[in-house]
Amino acid sequence: MKDAIIFLHGIVGNHSVFAKEMDVLKKDYYCTSYDFYPLKNVNLDDSFSLQVFVEQLYTHYIQMNIKKAHLCALSFGCLIALSFVQKYPHMVASLTFIGGYCCNVPSVYHTNLLQLMNRRRQLSYNEWLKECVRALNPNRKEILEDSEAIFLESARLLQPSLFERIVRINLGVNSEFVLREVNVPILWIMGEYDELYKGTLGNLKQYVPHVQYREIKRAGHVAHIHQHLQFMLIFKRFLRQQSLEKISLNPSF
Repeated sequence: MKDAIIFLHGIVGNHSVFAKEMDVLKKDYYCTSYDFYPLKNVNLDDSFSLQVFVEQLYTHYIQMNIKKAHLCALSFGCLIALSFVQKYPHMVASLTFIGGYCCNVPSVYHTNLLQLMNRRRQLSYNEWLKECVRALNPNRKEILEDSEAIFLESARLLQPSLFERIVRINLGVNSEFVLREVNVPILWIMGEYDELYKGTLGNLKQYVPHVQYREIKRAGHVAHIHQHLQFMLIFKRFLRQQSLEKISLNPSF
């Protein structure tokens, strides 16, 4: 039976963000992804939390008849994967984070989030959304794409109250606490030019000493898209490593 990989997209976007990777890996792995939105039967009030997404991921496991999977996540999807393994560790074989970040640590990212939430009631939603796009843009000018325009177009597809709640969720996550509890193998991939989010990772090795951190040259926040071949080389090597370790632990497997 093939090992399963579940791919999780970021705060905006959809399942197609990993289409190319899934096409390459489908011969050797059972690959699946899904869209977080629209969330059904969810109240977008002050009780809305990351656990809504965690339970949605659990439901995806059940629907796809997956007992255990490698989770490969982009950006905000990393927070979902991290919270999932905290609650359901027996269902996660490994974690691969692309453009992952730590919440509630001293950083420009955290400062920007606080300022955005303080500004929310002073601006119309469209004005505030544009400020979000500027403040959360991770890429340097070396990335030849209009990151802000791409983010803005995708964010406008989300219900305003939903997008605001998701941005606020980041302020409620204690990354240090959660990471210290994680025992599964972790591959953490960042793009060379993803400066905003790399700025949150100063103590990453302290939180999770067994993490495998890799930085991809000439890539930004979506490093797997900017440098697909480099990413796949690293990712497939990591997956093979997990398979070999599983065999060594279960020689009769």
